[in-house]
Amino acid sequence: MKRGKRGLAFLLAALLLFCLSACTQPVGEPQSSEEPSSSGEAFYTVDIYALGTAADPIRAEIEERANKIVEEACGARVRLRYLGSKENCLQQVKLAVSTGEKCDLFPSFEIGVGAMVNNNLILPLNDYLPLCDVEIREEIPAEDWDCVTLNGKICGVPINREKANGRGFVYRRDLAEALGVDPDSIQTMDDLEALLVRVRDAYPDMYPITTSTGMARLPLPYDRLGDSLGVLEDSFSDSTQVVNLFETDAYRAMVELQWKWANMGLIIPDGSNNTSNEFALMRAGKAFGHFANVKPDKERETTSGTGYPTAIFQIVPPYSESTLVSSMWNICSTSENPEKAMLVLNEMYTNPELANLFTYGIEGKTYRVIDREKRLIGRMENWDTRQNQYSFAIWSWPNELLVDVWEGDPPDIWQRVQRYNSEARPSPARGFVWDDTKMLGQVTACTIVLDKYRDALECGSLDPATALPRMNEELRAAGIDEIVREKQAQLDRWIVQQKTPGTAG
Repeated sequence: MKRGKRGLAFLLAALLLFCLSACTQPVGEPQSSEEPSSSGEAFYTVDIYALGTAADPIRAEIEERANKIVEEACGARVRLRYLGSKENCLQQVKLAVSTGEKCDLFPSFEIGVGAMVNNNLILPLNDYLPLCDVEIREEIPAEDWDCVTLNGKICGVPINREKANGRGFVYRRDLAEALGVDPDSIQTMDDLEALLVRVRDAYPDMYPITTSTGMARLPLPYDRLGDSLGVLEDSFSDSTQVVNLFETDAYRAMVELQWKWANMGLIIPDGSNNTSNEFALMRAGKAFGHFANVKPDKERETTSGTGYPTAIFQIVPPYSESTLVSSMWNICSTSENPEKAMLVLNEMYTNPELANLFTYGIEGKTYRVIDREKRLIGRMENWDTRQNQYSFAIWSWPNELLVDVWEGDPPDIWQRVQRYNSEARPSPARGFVWDDTKMLGQVTACTIVLDKYRDALECGSLDPATALPRMNEELRAAGIDEIVREKQAQLDRWIVQQKTPGTAG
């Protein structure tokens, strides 16, 4: 947000880039990704892999407007590739890295910093952050940088959004009230079960609980410690003992409940193979509710997404862990000019005009201004998604705290997000980053086992009386005990470093 040192920082960056170019390229040999601007000057094109969708005319206009900003600020241009879901985006990044295709910037979400490093997907930012002076560092709380730093290497820039999560159950308020149930009366899981039974009986064509594209999102407060292979069982406890989540009483009780509910007809059948989004099923009138991560103004978001008034039964209060904070924007290992990529990324985090452009698209085409002074915007009237296809993946862009407020959100939504982040309970391991380098074989083997059982167990599709012991037996054979021991050793060393002056971080 602070832009007073822009001119000096850019001149210094330009000088450094000139020196780097002189040292690494033969004189007169242009870079392969340079494109002329409207003035004829050649600029490096930064390829940005992004979430969501945009029709070609919309994408082209966003690029054109963005380039007017980044040409002047960064001496570069941008090219956008909208890749739909976060899973597909990561898959395309991996494909680019495996084939040597150029990719400059991309987002990643809660997959573990160590996995990014060991898959050679990213470049450390230590050599490139100084190009931005202090601007981008001032946008990110100091403690958040620890969550993306592995062995002294800063692996990405944390996304400025909710950096904590509560857990709860989102459901249609109108149907609960039609059954005479006050949402405030839902205080326990038994209360929730009673409501689900009434929904099942009153609306036989509706699933009381739906999964989200095959995932259940169970309300358990564990710290994943990077990959869920060895966790802290309770983020609200001071305990730093690493355990196998799938052997804990809490996990067993939760999957037993899912199995019970599935047999009572309360969960969508074969939920782990459900390919539909939970909002789509609720919007179509086929589902009553779903388990979800809970954040500020979640009710408005779910009401907008489903088309029905919703309520939330909060089960786990908000807490924060490294894995959640490590959702970040990265410089790809196949970038041909990481210096320019860093300058563009800095602009994406600090320039409100560019942030709004990437987040919301084109005023008058993808959104309308409702109150310019209050920075309030909303959906276009008579919106035609077939003609003007554009999806608003607000949470996936670098810094939502810079952008305008969407119609229906409270005017102070971004201040609420910041308070939510600061007031959430930090896990005792927040800031610890798991390095799985020594355990790659075991991690791969255990992941294969989890892929075989976990979603089916958590969606109530497998009987935990037989499947859970079998899964744990296979996990032990795959090496989960070794992972737990190594992760515990790393966590213990990290804790000592936090207590030793001059060694933390």
